[in-house]
Amino acid sequence: MASNKGSSIRARHVSGQHARLVSSVRAGRLLFRRQVGLNLTHPLARKNTPGVVRAGGSDLSSLFDGTGSSKESKNEAKDDGEVKEVELNSELGLDYSLLRDLLAAGEWEKADDETRLKLIEMAGEEAVIRGWVYFTEVKDIPIADLRTVDDLWLSYSKGRYGYSVQKKAWVKSRKVWTKFFQEIDWVQGENNAYRKWPLEFNWVADAKKGHLPLTNALRGTQLLQAVLEHPAFEEKKKKKVNTSATTSVKI
Repeated sequence: MASNKGSSIRARHVSGQHARLVSSVRAGRLLFRRQVGLNLTHPLARKNTPGVVRAGGSDLSSLFDGTGSSKESKNEAKDDGEVKEVELNSELGLDYSLLRDLLAAGEWEKADDETRLKLIEMAGEEAVIRGWVYFTEVKDIPIADLRTVDDLWLSYSKGRYGYSVQKKAWVKSRKVWTKFFQEIDWVQGENNAYRKWPLEFNWVADAKKGHLPLTNALRGTQLLQAVLEHPAFEEKKKKKVNTSATTSVKI
């Protein structure tokens, strides 16, 4: 009788552990769907979504069952030179300390995920509920918040990564998307196929300039264009000096 009672207790204990594990997995999947659906990194598109062109499958097993991916992230940042301290300014009252800490630790992939989530928060409550950002919502994001995120990427990558870096590459490519994607190494092979997310992107300190952070272009380039054209990344125009008033003419 005692043995049966002990078996019953152990069974309830195992059942409780299983329930907690299922709950944890479901929470992880929900978070993942929100991150991927954000419209910010390239090529993982949800199935059966109208207007979405899939760029090939990705190995997502490691995100759900805890197994390691076939391509490990290299998270060692270069340690040459001092990192400029960035003020974590936010008109929205958002906390960017986690993004700062991830970048400082060279956790490039996790920092990219955090950037994705912060962009959703910047876009507002509806974007948070929806889990991704409409391109029309970008214009209402405060300059201070986007610049804080960009400055953090710039600082901890030694000027290699950030939206402002991508803006320069975009302009350099004459705003031709195919050339731009080549410039920042988001495509590969003779056919310039989009890299599969997340395994085929380069989560390292010395990837191609402008390679990070990622922004989804599978649903179209409108969101990415809205980010790059945001006033936060407008280059300051040099004032023309009027020399006519100071130039003397000898007769």
